[in-house]
Amino acid sequence: MAAIIFDFDGTIADSFDYIADFLAVEAGRPHLSGAEKDELRGHSMAAIGRLFGHSWWRLIGLFFKGRKRMHEVIGKVQPFEDMPEVIKKLHAEGHELFILSHNTVGNIHTFLHHYKLHKYFLEVYGGVGLFGKGRALKGLLKDQNIEAEDAFYIGDEARDIKAAKAANIRIVSVAWGFARPADLEALEPTAMAEKPEDIIRILEEL
Repeated sequence: MAAIIFDFDGTIADSFDYIADFLAVEAGRPHLSGAEKDELRGHSMAAIGRLFGHSWWRLIGLFFKGRKRMHEVIGKVQPFEDMPEVIKKLHAEGHELFILSHNTVGNIHTFLHHYKLHKYFLEVYGGVGLFGKGRALKGLLKDQNIEAEDAFYIGDEARDIKAAKAANIRIVSVAWGFARPADLEALEPTAMAEKPEDIIRILEEL
């Protein structure tokens, strides 16, 4: 049995369209077309913001504004295909499941209840600052009395890898989120999942 800590946006929830469109509109651009969103896929949230001309400091403000605004559309955000089944299977196998995310606790709980996934998670840690995931992961381990060697973090961005390494826990990077798989692999995560079902196989092998 392991403690499996999930990121939320780009890992469980397919919120890419909302975030990309939000960053575009905040830059004074019209709402993005489907083709334009497809072209941006594979870029991190920060990279998309820079492509639209947002400075780093403005992105920090937009980070807080965006997650508040997301409350209005969270009911339309869907889980990635097969992710609910993976969550249910991991829970059935006896793993302890958590979420640790930059998004708000309220948004995450609304999403989980909407898709009837709330009962599979022991705790949701939301509202983590842009630079605080490593510290937050350490806090979660201490709060839940979990040894680092018994935990995994599942995430989709470079900062997830850096945070997991800072907390000395293993990181499974996913290929379906915001970042390009090649960029994630360059940072040497513990393992790389090409599709949600791979998470189960990877955890069995590690």
